[in-house]
Amino acid sequence: MMWEAMLREFGRHKLRTVLTMLGVMIGIFLVTSVSSFSEGITYFVNDQIAITSGLVTVVEKGVFGFMIQQSEIDEDLVEEVESISGVENVAAILFETVDGVSITGTPPGTENIIRGVTIEVGEGRDYEEGQKELIIGTGYAEKNDYSVGDVIKLDEKEYEIVGILEETGDSGMDNSVNMPLKDLQELTDNEGKISIMMIQPSTPADADFIEQAINDDFDDIQAASDKSIMNSVSEMTSQLNLMTFALGSIAALISGIVIMNVMIISVRERRRDIGTMKAIGATNKQVLLAILLEAVTISVGGAIVGIILSFGGTSYINMILMQPLALVTPRLVIQGILFAAFIGIVSGILPARQAAKLSPIEALRYE
Repeated sequence: MMWEAMLREFGRHKLRTVLTMLGVMIGIFLVTSVSSFSEGITYFVNDQIAITSGLVTVVEKGVFGFMIQQSEIDEDLVEEVESISGVENVAAILFETVDGVSITGTPPGTENIIRGVTIEVGEGRDYEEGQKELIIGTGYAEKNDYSVGDVIKLDEKEYEIVGILEETGDSGMDNSVNMPLKDLQELTDNEGKISIMMIQPSTPADADFIEQAINDDFDDIQAASDKSIMNSVSEMTSQLNLMTFALGSIAALISGIVIMNVMIISVRERRRDIGTMKAIGATNKQVLLAILLEAVTISVGGAIVGIILSFGGTSYINMILMQPLALVTPRLVIQGILFAAFIGIVSGILPARQAAKLSPIEALRYE
């Protein structure tokens, strides 16, 4: 009976119902979208730290960590960095895109610094410099149906696939294309330029010293250990969470007021119907639950639409940034729906109590 009465009421006032849901939808969309950055950034950084744990990352000064592919460093600085006390090894890395293919270039002998010591070539062998050879990740191989011995044409030049990395579970590494640094520099006319350096300290305790030495002594580059990266990410996500709380509070207040006003008007318009329900045996509790159910349904319905829109919004943002920095997780979906249900319950309590207190006799007299 409650569901039938609720659907009948929604059908009588379609426009009013849609406009009420719209307010909730916008609020949940904004809250979920902002929160998705916090989720995505945390996931992205943890994913990278799992590979680069214990290393020190060096980029061009002024370049943020998530835009390292835009970094440009003079390769001559590698020798100066190698002379710093506590530096065990340095991998000079170049990121470039050729014919729509994202390629990573590293000198032979330093590949394991960027791949991680546990990632090895699963099929074939590693590449050699000057031989127009490359290796690819398992995901890239499966997606393009490549195998060892196949040829990839890049800028009208042919490169042989000599190895396929073993599967890692990391989407970036599994979909990677890798070649020797000098070959990539020649292919892209970037002789003497690299994107980043990955430094392997002699001991984990040396990482902080190396980071400090580079930041103090070099004008064109900046360094960050995995510890400082995590601290920066924690600070950033804290600010995003604060913004989410502010947006959520505003969304709850506005949506709650709108839903409450609509439900109060709805109760006044339906006095006679409510009186009939109570006259034929409906209890105060049943009437209360019926009105609350309507308020929660409107709120949750708007939230579901808002969450669906946030999936599209975050996908568009990730496509523009070319990094998965916004992520709508199942946790965010559940939180959004529960938050909307809470708004519906709070905003529906007052009109529901008014409806439950109506006298059947007085309600039946209402025209």
